[in-house]
Amino acid sequence: MITFKNRLLHYINSGIHFSEDQRDLKVRYNIINITILLAIAGLLFGMTLNLIKADHIGAMVNVSAIVILVVTTFFLRLKKEHFELIATIFATEFLILFNLLIFISEPSDLKHIWLITYPALIFFYKGSRTWITWIGLLIISLFIIQLQPFYPIQYSLRDIIYLSFVLMTMTVIIYFYKSRIDLGNQTITEQKDQLEEFAKELEKKVEEKTRELQHLNAQLEQKVDDKAKELVEKDSLILAQSRQAAMGEMISMIAHQWRQPLSTITLQISNIQIDSMMGKSSIEETNKALGHISETIIYLSETIDDFQSFFRPNKEKEEINICELLERGSNFAHPRLKVADIRLEYTCNEDVNITTYTNELVQVIINIINNGIDVLLAKKTEKPMIQIENSINKNCIEIHIWDNAGGIDEKIITKIFEPYFSTKGKNGTGLGLYMSKMIIEQKLDGKLRVQNNKEGAEFIITIPRTDLRNSESLKRTGTDT
Repeated sequence: MITFKNRLLHYINSGIHFSEDQRDLKVRYNIINITILLAIAGLLFGMTLNLIKADHIGAMVNVSAIVILVVTTFFLRLKKEHFELIATIFATEFLILFNLLIFISEPSDLKHIWLITYPALIFFYKGSRTWITWIGLLIISLFIIQLQPFYPIQYSLRDIIYLSFVLMTMTVIIYFYKSRIDLGNQTITEQKDQLEEFAKELEKKVEEKTRELQHLNAQLEQKVDDKAKELVEKDSLILAQSRQAAMGEMISMIAHQWRQPLSTITLQISNIQIDSMMGKSSIEETNKALGHISETIIYLSETIDDFQSFFRPNKEKEEINICELLERGSNFAHPRLKVADIRLEYTCNEDVNITTYTNELVQVIINIINNGIDVLLAKKTEKPMIQIENSINKNCIEIHIWDNAGGIDEKIITKIFEPYFSTKGKNGTGLGLYMSKMIIEQKLDGKLRVQNNKEGAEFIITIPRTDLRNSESLKRTGTDT
């Protein structure tokens, strides 16, 4: 529904849609159309008064002026491209209209109200650059009308001077008013242009930063992928080296376990050969010696089975007695302890069953014991000893393993679990304690830490108390030398 307000706006804009860049032109169109409306209203009012007074000549002038204004409005809408020309014609029409009013009216009728409109027309139609010319033309025409001898008018020279003075005063007032408006519009336009420029510049910078961010994200993703691959390769290498180191330690343990039995077998065979050469051999003694040899071979076979089952990682958790687990780890380390003449004492304070990856936990215990043996040998500790204890702390099983080698230097105690960090020089791989920590914390969901006590370095293995229950016996102790 088209309202009266919309119709009025449509009229004063001459039916033209103006863009933001045509703000000044829109104002000029609006002023012209509003002026025409007011002029027509004034002329209709004047025509009514003239008809009442039976002034037919004045009424005819009013009708002619109305027709001229309507025609001007029509051309203003029809010939949009000739706006300046139409505005000049319109200003000229008002100049003529002022002069006609001087001819047909009296000073008391005019009341100078029309003097306000003409300066506004000049400034808003033709612009402020030509206002002096148009105001000058109007004032000169007023004096010419007063001085011409052909048609007498009611205005004296004094009235004309007074009208000219009022006209110039109103012109100056409107000039400064329009100057302020123009300055404000100019400031608004400049600020708008600055804002648009700033917005474009900001948009450009945002686009550049977005491209840079996308590029950095792509580089970061590539670096993350590269680092991830590098870490996977590093972990694979560490795992392979750890397995090799564990294999070497296992072979060393097997060698220690087999050395004495092989010596026994060799001695038994030598005795049989000597007795045979001296003719002292008997069937009973030979069978007895062969029986000893058979028992020793069975022991060697069982040793191989034990080490084979240990070196094969558990795929599933199994239930085992914690004291049995500590004893198994001690037994694997027994050959090295015996050769190094190191005393091993373990105390099973809490005889309970736990569900865990048995071989992995035994491997960690052996790694820590072997590390203690190496330190005790390197420091040549008098009366070397390694002690093992277990306890229950809240919801966890704790295994404490410590030696009497004097402890770890505080400068390096935080580094001993790092890969490839070793205090053994060329004889160390730096993987034993690292892999032990990885097994405890990543596979067993526990924690492995180290601290110095009064005697030496103490390793503490903490395992979550899962499916833990008491066994029949309460305490076991043991000693290996």
